[in-house]
Amino acid sequence: MLGLVLVVLGAAGMAAVWLLGVPAAPSAPSGDFTSLGEQIYFTGADAAGPIPRSGGPGGMMGGRACAGCHGADGRGGSFGMMSNVEVPDIRYSALTSPHAEDDPPMPAWTDADIARAIRDGVEPNGESLDAFMPRWDMTDDDLNAVIAYLKELG
Repeated sequence: MLGLVLVVLGAAGMAAVWLLGVPAAPSAPSGDFTSLGEQIYFTGADAAGPIPRSGGPGGMMGGRACAGCHGADGRGGSFGMMSNVEVPDIRYSALTSPHAEDDPPMPAWTDADIARAIRDGVEPNGESLDAFMPRWDMTDDDLNAVIAYLKELG
């Protein structure tokens, strides 16, 4: 009886994920990655293996690389089961444009701002990023490779 209950609960959970639009991890480009930044963006790993995180989510979101939430194209979007999570557009062109629609307006991000967001989870205005955003313990080389890849996204 307990086994049947667990199967029903598992099926209900999978149906909820499908119905509520929680995105599946995007498939990485076929073949080899063209750059270290692309590899990190899609896998969360560099040549030495998985890049450690110093904070951010565990559980369902914790194992994802950048593309798992921001999408293969970096445009972000919204998803969620219990509540909607707005995932920002992280294409370089979007980050480095002023955001006058924000309250208060957000200035254009610099490469240093992007690095601080990835490592420390802090926006240029000093506010913390959403708790869903992992804080990555990246080397300078890995960080520069990811920023270079974001430039390729737009």
